[in-house]
Amino acid sequence: MHFQFLIEDQSSAALIEILMRKIMLKKENITFDCKSFKGIGGFTKRRTVKETKSGKLLNDLAIYLRGFNKSLQYISAVIIVVLDNDNRNTQEFLVELNQVARENMIVVDHVFCIAVEEVEAWLLGDEAAILSAYPLAKLQQLHEYVQDSICGTWEVLADVVYPGGVSKLKRECSTYFEIGKYKCEWAQKIGAYMDIESNRSPSFNYFITEINKRLSAGC
Repeated sequence: MHFQFLIEDQSSAALIEILMRKIMLKKENITFDCKSFKGIGGFTKRRTVKETKSGKLLNDLAIYLRGFNKSLQYISAVIIVVLDNDNRNTQEFLVELNQVARENMIVVDHVFCIAVEEVEAWLLGDEAAILSAYPLAKLQQLHEYVQDSICGTWEVLADVVYPGGVSKLKRECSTYFEIGKYKCEWAQKIGAYMDIESNRSPSFNYFITEINKRLSAGC
């Protein structure tokens, strides 16, 4: 079974690679590939292969769906698109994403997994993993967080694990690229300790359920 991931950014890709390697320890005959983008971008008005690739997930979504639909249609495979909803309505966003797949006649198995609000919610859903990675993590801020809420999720995680919190982080990092390096670090360190079967995030559990469905079907 091959899992082809289309992922919004590098920190999300770092986490998913760790999670998939955990799954591969328990399940044989799995391969995966992660195509990460430079942010989420936005839907384009034209959805043709002649469009210039932007490096943004939503801008390029139709192009990559068509490409993988062609290359994966003769093997056991699934395309899993992982992205944040940010401040979007999750259900309306899902309708838009599925519409792109329908308009482009994607026949290879595919699913859209939306992290609510951001993929950092998946990290915040595993308190034990956070404490294993960051023993000095601030539990008060963690316990005040409402799981999968629209609240500035990565900032909450920064307050929990970064010395001095998000305010200090923003003072010390002048660009989003610098902040992105910390987000990758958090994903890698916390992800290494995450328990796939025990997480408080509903959107994370949906992601894992969709993976397990394909693994069960492939048995």
